[in-house]
Amino acid sequence: MPSINQETIDNLLKLLIKFTERKAGSLSIKNRSNAELVHYYYEILRYWNKINFILKRKLKFTNKLHVSNGYSIAKYLIAIYRIVWEKENVIKVGKELKFVTHELNVMKPLEFFSWEQALIGMKEIERLSLEVAIPTFLINKLATVMDLKTIRANIERMDSKKGNEPLFFRLNDLLLDKNQQNLMDFILKDLKEQGINAKRDIHFSNVFYTEFKNKKNILLNKLYKEGRLVIQDKASFAVTHLLEPQTNELICDMCAAPGIKTSIIAQLSQNQAKIIANDFSKPRVSVMRELLRNLNVLNTNLMNSDGIKIPIRYTNFFDKILLDAPCTGSGTFSTNPELKWRQNEGFLHQNTLLQEKLLKSATNLLKPSGILVYSTCSLYPEEGEHQVLKIFNNFKPMELPKWFSPSYKINHQHIPGTGRLFPTTHQTKGFFIAKFKKK
Repeated sequence: MPSINQETIDNLLKLLIKFTERKAGSLSIKNRSNAELVHYYYEILRYWNKINFILKRKLKFTNKLHVSNGYSIAKYLIAIYRIVWEKENVIKVGKELKFVTHELNVMKPLEFFSWEQALIGMKEIERLSLEVAIPTFLINKLATVMDLKTIRANIERMDSKKGNEPLFFRLNDLLLDKNQQNLMDFILKDLKEQGINAKRDIHFSNVFYTEFKNKKNILLNKLYKEGRLVIQDKASFAVTHLLEPQTNELICDMCAAPGIKTSIIAQLSQNQAKIIANDFSKPRVSVMRELLRNLNVLNTNLMNSDGIKIPIRYTNFFDKILLDAPCTGSGTFSTNPELKWRQNEGFLHQNTLLQEKLLKSATNLLKPSGILVYSTCSLYPEEGEHQVLKIFNNFKPMELPKWFSPSYKINHQHIPGTGRLFPTTHQTKGFFIAKFKKK
């Protein structure tokens, strides 16, 4: 492995110190432009509990003995990843991180570290937590609705680094004026000439997929740069497709930023639906405005407000509402590894409380016989099944596509009008989805 650039190491240390102090936020634009920095930061976060296990137990580090401050901890975290995961030479890593002699001596045993030996004698859940790098909190929560084998399979799929997982993208026909079938053939041919073997999705005619390792080439493709191809998870399209938006319908996307689902609503209605795209975050609304402009989304008004109290004078106002609610992100670890380590009872409660209030707001804003689609990118029943049961008496369940998996059983029964998408079954992020008609 090549040495890490010194500037990258310095910035990586700063980011890891912030994360250990629970002050981490989104990476800055400048940091995101450094591919090496992004790689090491997210890989260390991806395996956070495993690296800390080695730090605290196998090297028997204590604050008194070796690690006296956040800077020292961050250096050891980088060293452990480089030596154990990348099989890098201890001396080389020591030079990169400017270790002194006694620090090098402490790190030398890592060259012979064995997970097989380290996991001997562990209880099943603790062992699984380390093997697939997720907190025990998540395992214990999911163990009420799926067995440990299924939990393992879904987490491994979310964290897969093989490069052959599907990358989904759609044709944005708001920027096209040719015959669609000819366009489909043209796009597949154009991608093939670039070395990208893409296929049509079996459920959605204008959705394609290729191997994830081709993402860089997709980003360089002219059609992508022009906004004619849009990268998205298949689950995002599946959720939005359930709205079935029609001409002149008044539709609210309650938590819309960054705007991907809003753009799908516009595309499915050929810019003929009247859309209000709302989001609580002003910076995210600004990002959404730019994205929608680039994708030629029309008939859409952006609103920066709290979805719990959207400033609309009337109840029973919208024909359809999409509530893709903020959540723990427990179905999205492939793209958000840092979210793993926020999974706890407090974080879950914070999100379920918000979801409950948003659902109440959506119920009030929806017309009688109006359609509500509710979704979360979460595997927890608390953010899906348990939430919709609170409003179920106000709605009639609607039929979902047969290719969706059933939702979890609550009191030994599936909830009508609800379903789930799983990483293992559908090669998507983990989603809960419900479609209801207001009584």
